[in-house]
Amino acid sequence: MSMFKSKAEIDSMFGDNDAIAGLVIAICATLFDNGVRHVHVGGLMRLLGVEQEKAVEQDDKVFELPDNFYDQIEQMGFEKIDDSQLSIPKNVILH
Repeated sequence: MSMFKSKAEIDSMFGDNDAIAGLVIAICATLFDNGVRHVHVGGLMRLLGVEQEKAVEQDDKVFELPDNFYDQIEQMGFEKIDDSQLSIPKNVILH
């Protein structure tokens, strides 16, 4: 299965929510940046807090992140965040 081609496809999987769509893109970008090209849809849904009963219905689906992943998401209207903008303030504990 190829990667989603539009925000509408993301919305059809996860609901019409810009914040969730942004999280889907962020997770996929993290995977892409770390060499992972195949994304397990059921696992992605679980990362986003989707209930087990619904996520299990997608456990047989996987999509592939293409080599031009960043070009495709920019065409969908998402922007790549520069690494220098990603930082955690000192003395912050993440749980």
